[in-house]
Formats: sequence, structure tokens, C-alpha cells
Amino acid sequence: MSYKVNDRVVHSREGLSTIKDITTIAGNEYFVIVSDKGDKENIYVLTSRTENIIRPIMTLDEANEIIKYMKTVKAEFISNTKQRRDQYRKRLLSGNVLDLAYLSCQLYFFNYYNAHGQLVKLGPTDLQMLKDAESILFDELAISLNVERDKMSEKISKLLS
Repeated sequence: MSYKVNDRVVHSREGLSTIKDITTIAGNEYFVIVSDKGDKENIYVLTSRTENIIRPIMTLDEANEIIKYMKTVKAEFISNTKQRRDQYRKRLLSGNVLDLAYLSCQLYFFNYYNAHGQLVKLGPTDLQMLKDAESILFDELAISLNVERDKMSEKISKLLS
């Protein structure tokens, strides 16, 4: 994929972002990316190594496929803390939208089960990774589906119920 200045992209760690510039440092060409999160810190990504780091915002058709996929995800809570964190971290950093959707579903199930007396325990690190995945995914889905961002949680909850 070829990107240019002012393209909106999804950064694997930062979520929705904008390519603000292309610069050369020590003979290597970099995209200068700024996250929509508000910290406005520059992120430098080698133009030759964008795979799994940045990707285009999904299309409406892709968003609808993600919604279909989310309906198939089942609750899976790994009891071994290290294995669970490793799996969550790997999925979160993969840059793969299906992994973000999977993690978002796990957060939904965690909240649902605990609200209905079926205690599921996750540590604060696990919860933060799930919330980060949900935030990145829901920000992107809101754009792709043309839905207000603050309505995404409700929309997805209805789909998963």
C-alpha cells in the first residue's frame, strides 16, 4: 500500500492517526505520523516497513465483515496469567483488525459475565489491553460505519447479546 501526507491510517499501537509528513533521517525515508489521541507526539515509521505497523482505515464492507466475525467469537478466559497476557499482548500488537475484534469481544464477555454474577477475574494489565483494543477498533468502526463514536459500545453490545 502506498501512503501519502494527510492519509488517515490505523497505527498498531496508537490507533487512528494521520500521516503528517515524509522525511529522511540518516538516508532512510520515514512517515511522520501523529495519533488522534491528542498527545501529538510524532511517530516515525520506515516507509519500507509499514506492514503490521500502519494500515488503511477499513472500508464499510470490511467493517461489516468484522461485525459478522464478532458474532462468532466465543468467551475464552485463559486461567494462566502469563499465557493470557502473552496472548493478549500478541493480538493487540499484531496490527490485525480481527485480533482487535477478538479482544474487544473478550472485554464484552468479561463485563457481561461479571454483571450477571459469573465471576471472571482478570488483572488490571489484562483489562487495559482489552480496553485499548476496543478503543482502537471502535474508533475505526465509527468512521467506517458512519456512527457516532459514543454509540459504538451500545451498537456492539446489542450485536453480541
